[in-house]
Amino acid sequence: MKQVKLTYLNKGNISYEDALAFQQEVRKIIIELKQLKIDTSANNLLILCEHQPILTFGSSAKESELFIPRGKLSDVGLDHLDIRRGGAITFHGEGQLVGYPILDLENFKTDVRWYIKSIAEVIIQTLNDYGLESYYDEEFPGVWLKDHATAKKKKICAVGVHLSRWVTNHGFAFNINNSLEYYNYFVPCGITQEDRTVTTLQNELNRTIDMEEVKEKILFHFSEVFNTKLIT
Repeated sequence: MKQVKLTYLNKGNISYEDALAFQQEVRKIIIELKQLKIDTSANNLLILCEHQPILTFGSSAKESELFIPRGKLSDVGLDHLDIRRGGAITFHGEGQLVGYPILDLENFKTDVRWYIKSIAEVIIQTLNDYGLESYYDEEFPGVWLKDHATAKKKKICAVGVHLSRWVTNHGFAFNINNSLEYYNYFVPCGITQEDRTVTTLQNELNRTIDMEEVKEKILFHFSEVFNTKLIT
């Protein structure tokens, strides 16, 4: 597979709606280039950012997985939005690193499962840098840790994508330093099994994590897994 250019944008703390609109605009441009048969190998983009607290409802989200009425979410500091991606209800908030790869998979590999597993592999390798062993679970898409003392499986990164003409948007939500309090208001990603829960990198390492350090590791492993030449 040839090396493809990848532009990195650090959007800092940006509203979910603004990030979504930006993704859609970039994807629209890439699709238009494809329709004109123009090479898109220099147009691939990776956005890393954080959001204010919000619940996003994917295509398989159920109202029964919400523990308070939507109209009451603002009372507990949560916004909400229905979006076009796979998956159920997902949380985004400060201290969580969100990644939005906008890639033309015709520059990589036109295989959705490969793409999702490759995103997960980036997170798995990043966690390995912190001494944590993790794995991708196809049944419950995302990256998980196993607590050998309690036998509990702990989700640390959600993955949800949407494709149009093989151009991607949405991506991953990696729990770093974010509060887990908001998870009390919904069923995370539709997972109800008692042996499954959520965690953060901060909780696992018992210290506050340097977010910029995590970003650097993500960029390194993303470039390796997807064989890209990073442009900042």
